[in-house]
Amino acid sequence: MSVVYLVRHGQANSQGSDYDLLTPHGKKQAFELGKFMATNGDVPDRIITGTMRRHLETGESFLEGVRSVAGEQEKFSIDSFIHRDAGWNEFAPELWGSYSKLIASKKPEFEKTLAQFGKVRLKGGIRSAALFFKLTEEILRVWREGKETPDGIETYKRFEERVFNSSNVWFSPSDKERNFIFTSGTPISLVLNRLLRQDEDSFAWMPWIWNTSVSTFRWVRGKYLPVSINGVPHLQEKNNRTLF
Repeated sequence: MSVVYLVRHGQANSQGSDYDLLTPHGKKQAFELGKFMATNGDVPDRIITGTMRRHLETGESFLEGVRSVAGEQEKFSIDSFIHRDAGWNEFAPELWGSYSKLIASKKPEFEKTLAQFGKVRLKGGIRSAALFFKLTEEILRVWREGKETPDGIETYKRFEERVFNSSNVWFSPSDKERNFIFTSGTPISLVLNRLLRQDEDSFAWMPWIWNTSVSTFRWVRGKYLPVSINGVPHLQEKNNRTLF
């Protein structure tokens, strides 16, 4: 019976100049997930990732964790075992910067919060995360409205279309029993909202999706039913869990 495991990437380099790579802790989170899944008999039959570096690194560290328990298996070397699908990519980092400038030019309160975030960003911590999510919530709201799109920025409509197109492809009945998809928080938020048939904002899940969390869906009577959502059973210690 086909199962889809929807996984967010490990902790990324939020305090550095390049967010699109994992921290050592992020790689460890992914390794521990692979180890946990293999220990419970859930060795992947297929891996799908976005094409962003943090997606690829998460998939690689996850597979290392699987191998640490299950060893090397013939299926891991088959060309069809790993798929790269850009439809699962997060929005480009330029979107955040372009919209923050646009909104700051029109809303003094947003500009003030943006300045506060700039002062604490490199320090990290709870305040930095809180300010980031506050800013991001407003940026995503304006992006989704679609009244004004900066040059060179993907529209929300296009983003939604590609995420749902990829979701339709990989959330389909398959001869591959265990399918792992490695992606980012915003695509996961959209897919959860859709599959759980929730009515609230499609970004509602986004700030609360743990790094390397797993949402599990099983094919039952012609559709994928949720089995678990946003779980981190491989990260039993709270200080190993991260959102940002």
